[in-house]
Amino acid sequence: MKKKLTNIQVILIVGTTIKILGLIYKVLLTRILTIEGMRIMSFVFPTLSLVLCLSSLSMQTVVNQNISAQLNSSKTILKSAFRITFISSSIISIFLLFSFPLYKIIYQNTFIYYPLLICIPLVYLSNTSGLFKGYLEANNNFKTPYFSNLYEQIAKFSVTFLLLLLFRNQSLEFQVFLCFFSLMLSEVVSFTYLLVKVKKKHRFAYKMIHTNGYEKSILKQALPLTLEQLAVTITGYLEPLIFYYAMGLRGMTIYESTLYYTKVCSYAIPLLLFAQFGVYSITKYAFPKITRNQGKKELHTILSKAFFLSFIIAACNLVISLFYAKETLQLMYKDSSAYPIVEKLAIFYLLSYFNPLLICILQSYKQEKKLLISSIASYSITLGLVFLLTYLYGETGFLLSILIGNFIKFSLLLFFANRAVHFKPNLKRILPLFCVIGVYVGMNYFHKSLFAFITSTLLCGLLALLLFYLFYNKNRKFSYVKMHK
Repeated sequence: MKKKLTNIQVILIVGTTIKILGLIYKVLLTRILTIEGMRIMSFVFPTLSLVLCLSSLSMQTVVNQNISAQLNSSKTILKSAFRITFISSSIISIFLLFSFPLYKIIYQNTFIYYPLLICIPLVYLSNTSGLFKGYLEANNNFKTPYFSNLYEQIAKFSVTFLLLLLFRNQSLEFQVFLCFFSLMLSEVVSFTYLLVKVKKKHRFAYKMIHTNGYEKSILKQALPLTLEQLAVTITGYLEPLIFYYAMGLRGMTIYESTLYYTKVCSYAIPLLLFAQFGVYSITKYAFPKITRNQGKKELHTILSKAFFLSFIIAACNLVISLFYAKETLQLMYKDSSAYPIVEKLAIFYLLSYFNPLLICILQSYKQEKKLLISSIASYSITLGLVFLLTYLYGETGFLLSILIGNFIKFSLLLFFANRAVHFKPNLKRILPLFCVIGVYVGMNYFHKSLFAFITSTLLCGLLALLLFYLFYNKNRKFSYVKMHK
């Protein structure tokens, strides 16, 4: 009889596959559409991200948390969330339909309207899929959501490049439109798979369910989460504009400014955070467990396992960023010019790998307002520093502003998360892991080569997993983290 994969195995394997497919998709798309095509797409994506942020109202997280904590029946929570999502999606969609004049004013280009128009079905499908995913994850079913993401990625990859091949002689704008059309079709695939799976195992008589005004409770939780995501989106809009203005005051041309900003934000930072998808996968698995085990002895084990695995993931990406950035960027983009930036920021970005877990803790404890405070404070300071330090020190000042902003956000998240769960690291369990990581970094520092990287990764990875087994074997009584009141 074949042994079934566990939830965590599915999350890591399927999540890694999705990440690899996404990377290949981005590389191929960049080479086909060229930098001009990607520039056109960059006009559409921020608006689409804003649309999805406002219309979804973070319902996937809210549904997951409410069902995990058993705040009401699953049927009531789902119906209440669906009503809210449908109304918000409809309002945003109507706005998109009548937004044509705005793009000519803002971007001097009306083409942006058409990809957004074709994405209106995507808004409804994506938001409803989020409800299904939140429901399934809260019930410890991670396989269905992750496989739906995998099928979505495969569909997007296949349909996009098939259409680009068939219409390769068409205009660049038409090819960009096809990319967003493919994005919408891939969401259809994901939604259909989720709908079939949910209806097969869980039958809901929608008309027979009475919510009794539970929508107000969900909205109260959803609004701070949505505002936090909105803060991220707005920061993404303002940061480059402030940077360009500050560099202009220093006498830099707009071309030089945009070129450097692209190196930092499109090449360097994505590589620095490349392996963070592994931490996000762990938080997906941990979120309902943290919610259900608040105040229980099992909570410290769940948290310590999550942080232990996150250390391993962060260490692997640190070695790549410190010693192999040039080769990795050349392989991915055929452009290694951003590697000095990666090497300068690598060590400081290590802390950013733990932000998803800290956010997960705050969301599990319904501390959305603390999360909102952390984001608004850190992003406001970051934007102020981007102008001040860039104006004073140029490119170096810009990098410093990013690092300071990231450190402030990490510190605030750590402070609020620690107040919620009150955990304290046990140095006797941390030191062995740090020793393994130190050996891993040292092996690549003294002997930089592909063979050294593969050998050291396998050797130190096995040692780290052995430590994980020794610390968290169910038959053992000691733990990696001590909880205290």
